[in-house]
Amino acid sequence: MRKLAIFTLAALAATASAQTTLNTNLTAANQGNVGGGLYIDLQVNNTLTITSINHWLNVGTAAAPFNGNVSWELWLGPSTYLGNVTNPSLWTKVGQTVPQAYSSTGGYTLLSNLAVVPVPQIAAVTLAPGTYGFAIRSVGGNNAYTNGASCTSNSIPGSCTNTTFSNADLVIRGGAAQNAFLGGGVFQPRMFAGAITYTLGGTPITFASRQPYGKGCYDKFRSFYELFPSSVNVDFSNTSMRLTYDAVGNAYVATAGTTPVQIVTSPTLGHLDNNDIIVPLANSQPIIYPAVGGPGVVTASVEMNSNGYLKLAGTAPSVNNPDITAWLTGTAVRIGNHYDMDPSTGGSTHYDYDAGSAAHLFTWKDVPTRGIAGTLNTFQLAFFANGDVEFRWGVMSQAGGGSWPTLVGFTPGSGAADPGTIDITAALPFATSNTDQQALSLTSNANPVLGTTVNLTVNNATGANFGLTYLCTSNLGPLSPTGLDLAILGAPGCAANVDINTGTGLLVSNIPGVGSLTTPLPIPNNVALVGFQVFCQSIWIDATQNAGGLLTSNALRLGVGSF
Repeated sequence: MRKLAIFTLAALAATASAQTTLNTNLTAANQGNVGGGLYIDLQVNNTLTITSINHWLNVGTAAAPFNGNVSWELWLGPSTYLGNVTNPSLWTKVGQTVPQAYSSTGGYTLLSNLAVVPVPQIAAVTLAPGTYGFAIRSVGGNNAYTNGASCTSNSIPGSCTNTTFSNADLVIRGGAAQNAFLGGGVFQPRMFAGAITYTLGGTPITFASRQPYGKGCYDKFRSFYELFPSSVNVDFSNTSMRLTYDAVGNAYVATAGTTPVQIVTSPTLGHLDNNDIIVPLANSQPIIYPAVGGPGVVTASVEMNSNGYLKLAGTAPSVNNPDITAWLTGTAVRIGNHYDMDPSTGGSTHYDYDAGSAAHLFTWKDVPTRGIAGTLNTFQLAFFANGDVEFRWGVMSQAGGGSWPTLVGFTPGSGAADPGTIDITAALPFATSNTDQQALSLTSNANPVLGTTVNLTVNNATGANFGLTYLCTSNLGPLSPTGLDLAILGAPGCAANVDINTGTGLLVSNIPGVGSLTTPLPIPNNVALVGFQVFCQSIWIDATQNAGGLLTSNALRLGVGSF
């Protein structure tokens, strides 16, 4: 009996010593809603099995105390969460922490050593070497986390001083959050403030997965914007941006500016909260801008909104917070820094014509954020005679958080295509286009689970033409994921990303009676196929697009799994 006890203790000690914890050692300072998601990227260097996590939560108030169970679901997705958190079908639940009884009247709390129970289809949450998007969904409580600090980018994982943590086995890069899991606005950077405990080894899970990589051609957009779901991340204070108008191309070229907010001398316009004022233009100097179909010219007046933007043409209801769909699809041509400000409680708004620079100046000076005392926001738009525009920021408040989003950009409206949010500061210089055209893309409707059928669909096909969707067993390594630029075939900016010598091309067409844009791919119910990969990409024939007469889509990597 004594020998058995000694053996048992030795075994337990060996097990305990095999546990490794990668701890961020951060303290939570922000939170999402119940049921929301927190996202990080994991770089796994050695096969490991996740056994438990530490995680922060914040639930309950003195007026409404919380008394119940909390837990967290663990989800795996494509190789990064970035750009993939609005499509739930890309993600697979792999485990959940054991529910914990918890009582609270509010305040951030760290729960430690939360054991991970895998889903029934697998024995353990074991990850092979590679990169993974990793999601934590709150159940019962709120995800709590910390904001990114000293960031070089608001979107790229690990770009802040407190968003990368590593040891020899594992790298954590963060992060982002949503109040609705895998849906809605993305708040970033937001960092997982807990810890991941694991053991080395195990049999890696092979869940069905799909990963888009590379980029289709050609995407062209009249509009551009950056959406900040939270005021905390606004990074324009005391900077400027110049939009140089290309009269021939009817587009803007955006570069970093050097001009600070110019001092104005006019009396205040007297904006109220959430208010438009029609401002007549002085000196008979029009405002020129890239409209749909050619240059737009404003000769008489514009609508200046209290919330930091202008309507150069058309009208739209004034709203406190920006809405991307309304900006793009409405009839108004909008430009500026849409943020919920209230000039009726302080600050002033101005219109001036500066003869020295021949510029119309629209200024929001020291205007408070609506509902937040002690905040100041200063922003100016300058419109020059040649069509150039300058965005000039003074100090912009970062107080408030997710109830005060900001949208910075330009759109001619009238159903403009959505270019997606960009990190303007990091993207400079960039250019808009005189037309809207979404890049050719290839999508799949589901992960390739044994015994199912995956539908591959070509999107944004141009004209009435045809093409091929290739199903291959190899990508174009080492050139992938960037791929081989097909300038050699007269299609610059279009890239090959699969090895067509390892597969076959199936006809796709949008011509009635010729074919369909969707290619069905049946996955046999054969366990020997688990882990098998298929690489897919489409080519589209259109002589109007370039000298080579072709477009390419992004590529897809499909990994076959049993769940």
